[in-house]
Amino acid sequence: MPPGHGRISPLPRGAAVAALAVPDTQFINEGATNRYNSDVLRITAYLAWALRDTGYQGPAVEKAKQFIEKHMTAKIDPYTLAVVANFATDYKEDREFARQAIQMLLDARTEKDEQVWWSAEETSVYATGPSAAVETTGLAVRALLQSGEASGTARKALTYIASKKDAYGTWGTTQATIMALRALLTATEKGAADVRGTVVVLLNGKPAEKLELTPENNDLLHQFAFKNVSTDGVSTVGLHFEGKGGLAYQIVGSYYLPWDEKAAGEPLSIDVAYDRTRLAQDDIATASATVRNNLPKAANMVMVDLGIPPGFDLLSEDLQDYQEKSAHHKGGHLSKFSLTATQALLYFDSFSPGELVTLKYRLRAKYPIRARTFKSQVYEYYDPEIASVARPVQLEVRKR
Repeated sequence: MPPGHGRISPLPRGAAVAALAVPDTQFINEGATNRYNSDVLRITAYLAWALRDTGYQGPAVEKAKQFIEKHMTAKIDPYTLAVVANFATDYKEDREFARQAIQMLLDARTEKDEQVWWSAEETSVYATGPSAAVETTGLAVRALLQSGEASGTARKALTYIASKKDAYGTWGTTQATIMALRALLTATEKGAADVRGTVVVLLNGKPAEKLELTPENNDLLHQFAFKNVSTDGVSTVGLHFEGKGGLAYQIVGSYYLPWDEKAAGEPLSIDVAYDRTRLAQDDIATASATVRNNLPKAANMVMVDLGIPPGFDLLSEDLQDYQEKSAHHKGGHLSKFSLTATQALLYFDSFSPGELVTLKYRLRAKYPIRARTFKSQVYEYYDPEIASVARPVQLEVRKR
């Protein structure tokens, strides 16, 4: 948390009860907490769940439960329903309360074939789209498994979560990944999974790899890479498992495509240009990164990754100057940035609808080289599918 953006102070007797029903909008009123400050039912359920999870036995939990019950007749969004259901299943003293919450959660599901999921317009960390659905479904699965109800629906929801895992073994955003992993771990605990047996990986019908799963290694990730697969024709990958327990697996392929023209109508767009592409060692080049929010609404928690060309140093004072100048901007405020050897990572609070921001920054050529720049991109942190990538630029540095 940045300095000055929150406070911690002792609460007088009874203040915890008040906080459950009336969020303090002057406490931490920015970023991921805004939705919690405006949705009384959601924050009440969330805090009550947190208190219950710690083993707190005071009157606040009971009063929160009464408040939630009173407001459960209204139309509740699936994300809030999932939070309510988790509190209800952990509350334990009132089975009818838990049953009602779980039934409302089940009524809000989307089901297709062998998959079940819960969609949310926006979660409390600004996640939208697929990331919001994974985050909400993870919460819902946890509640279903804790309640012991609708095991078939929970199984289909776990299938949905597994199908959304990306090639890096995550679910796009931090919060979606956490909720997905919590759901999978809860399923493992409830099922007392103990997978044992032999896995044979087949490539084009022929055994390529073999793995013995034992109690010592059945909770680990095992990865097999096939680097010399022919691109001519179709290749097939198969798995053959003999043993007991259920096996989770994922097959991922990666490939490269030639650069095409940028798609029209991107929700976010980025372009990076240089004042010159040929220079001498120790010369300075100036880059301009233009980012635009093409959405009719604000884009929240926006990341801009600026690729640093190989053999160049980015002069960070330019980014520092922009950060200071944008401190009081309603949109386009650069909250912080960090540098790696290949990228500058920029964190923006938000971009207003239609807002265009141009960043100018200088780079110093360290030694002779001819290379293309690393990838530059813009995306919403909690919905990475809302993204755009800038084409790389070739730079040439001659020896002085």
